[in-house]
Amino acid sequence: MPHGADRTASPNREAPGRRAALAFLGAAFSSVLARRAEAKVLPLLSRRLVRLHPPEAPPALHFKTATGETQTLADFRGKGVVLNVWATWCVPCKAEMPALNHLATIVAPDGIVVLPVSIDTGGLKAVQKFYAANHIAHLPILLDPDGGIARALKAPGVPTTVIVDRKGLIEGRVEGAVQWDAPASIALLRRLVGPAE
Repeated sequence: MPHGADRTASPNREAPGRRAALAFLGAAFSSVLARRAEAKVLPLLSRRLVRLHPPEAPPALHFKTATGETQTLADFRGKGVVLNVWATWCVPCKAEMPALNHLATIVAPDGIVVLPVSIDTGGLKAVQKFYAANHIAHLPILLDPDGGIARALKAPGVPTTVIVDRKGLIEGRVEGAVQWDAPASIALLRRLVGPAE
């Protein structure tokens, strides 16, 4: 077979077209992976925290427990509080909940509580389903389906978190998801709420 014909019949002849198609598919796949990673790899607390100088008294905040009892933020005076407003349909919220779950176990001996308040209109059932599916075992179920807390805190969206010190004052707020259980985030949180008396 002539050398030219052999080259025409060679599979390498189609390689540029295949390479272009594979490059396109690879780019699309990488884009999907990047979006997924963005939801899972969360920034440290120090990168999202807005400090309040001086710390402010919070508005009156109340929410329902899984048993229907009403609790208020004031009930936790003397403890450090991480009050997180979230929803099961919020992608960044879903991504940070495992870190909040882990954080709760780490800081409990320090007298710091994590209070995730759901604004889901589906209420208790929606949160119970989410907790079960995502193995959230160390966080209470707290509900505010009317969104009163989000309005009182003037939260632009979810997740929004406020850090309350042991005197009951807001030391800082965070808009967006955070890697709460990172060692640097935990150390900063402990400094913000102050030492246990």
